[in-house]
Amino acid sequence: MTRPVHVTRSTARNGSAIGELRLARSERGNALDEAMLDAIAEGCAELAGDGALRAVLLTAEGKHFCAGADLAWMRRAAELSDEENVLDAERLDAALDALAGLPTPLVARTQGCAYGGGVGLLCCADIVLAETGATFRFSEPLLGLVPAVISPYVVRAIGLRRTRRRFLTAEAFDAVQALEDGLVHEVLDAAALEVRTSALLDSITSCGPVALRECKALLDRLQARDHLGADTIANRRLIARLRTTSEAQEGMAAFLGRRSPAWVATAD
Repeated sequence: MTRPVHVTRSTARNGSAIGELRLARSERGNALDEAMLDAIAEGCAELAGDGALRAVLLTAEGKHFCAGADLAWMRRAAELSDEENVLDAERLDAALDALAGLPTPLVARTQGCAYGGGVGLLCCADIVLAETGATFRFSEPLLGLVPAVISPYVVRAIGLRRTRRRFLTAEAFDAVQALEDGLVHEVLDAAALEVRTSALLDSITSCGPVALRECKALLDRLQARDHLGADTIANRRLIARLRTTSEAQEGMAAFLGRRSPAWVATAD
């Protein structure tokens, strides 16, 4: 069985060691399921344990960075108990926490679409580069769901006011709008993106390795004061509860069936 996430180690132009987490489920738009989330958490643990690494790069194979949660996985929630659904939601939380908790700088590079949980992954990165033409969306409300587990990471990345606007409309937005929101830091074409990634890694690895790890630890301590993490358990229970509702099951069925959900009025 092919691993859904590849963990590799490379060398920057100045000889420093760089780790990479590469989403490798391109045939499904790198959609998140149990195996993908577990592999992200395991990959982060592997990279975090490598004291020689100076930075980590988060990328994805194929046309899209991450299409969000795999709906086939989400729909199976109706067959699970309440506790099993909470444990299932915990997988996403564990993956996000592992990414955000990496001790070295995390640089993410995105292309195509990043929806739902895929945006959550980007919000865990310290620096995000986007390819021109990339699109973003918190699509959960369209499916009768809520972006509960990713919400603390999103609010930390773009602020509560902008998060309200994105969550409550579920509209797609482009890379320029993502730049204005602060979700991404730079937008470049495909060729320039590769060059800029290398240059950025060179800049990071020119800094003192101990100093950068201490910078991340300092920022984590400051971030802990926002109290957003206190709602983690409630967020897991919220998405676990909503996944089994008739509204969510209808929303996911409608999406997979390429039709409008029952709550959307259709013209006679």
